[in-house]
Amino acid sequence: MQNDQLKWFATRTIREKSYVLQYLEYEGIRHVGISDLRTIFFLQCSDAAIQRLKFDLYDKLLIYRDAEKHAPEPIPDQVMQTFLIMAPFHDEPVIYLSVDNPGFFEGKKKKVKSGAFAGCEGIIKRIKGERRLVVKINDRAAIATPYIPKEQLEDAE
Repeated sequence: MQNDQLKWFATRTIREKSYVLQYLEYEGIRHVGISDLRTIFFLQCSDAAIQRLKFDLYDKLLIYRDAEKHAPEPIPDQVMQTFLIMAPFHDEPVIYLSVDNPGFFEGKKKKVKSGAFAGCEGIIKRIKGERRLVVKINDRAAIATPYIPKEQLEDAE
C-alpha cells in the first residue's frame, strides 16, 4: 500500500481496549494513543481498512464520522502532524480544550518557526493569560501549547 493512500482517522474504544489494540497490531495498522485521552486513538490506514474495521470491530470501536456524509472523517495530514508533535510534550503540559467554544478557533493562522513546536500550525489565542497555539482536529478534539514567544511565530500560508 502506498503512503499517499493512507489517511488519519479519529476513533474511540467502546470496550475491550486490549482486544482492539491486538487487532490493530495484527492487521499492521498504525495507531497512536495519547495518554491524556485514554479511549481515543488515531489510526493511519486506507479507506478500505477503515471500512473493514467498521465491520470487524463494530461493537468495540467507534470511528468518528462526518456529520453530513455519515462516512469516516479523515483528518488532514498537516493537522495530524501538528497534533503528533504537540501531544507528547510534557515539560510544560499542553491543554486539551473543548471544541464547543468557537472563540478558540477564530483568528489568523500562524506557524511556529523555531523551538519545541517548530512546524506546528494553528490559531494563536490567549489562554490563561499566555499566547498559545491552538489546533483543532476536525470537530473531535482541540489542543493548546504552552506559551510560545512571538519571535517564534510567522504567518502560515
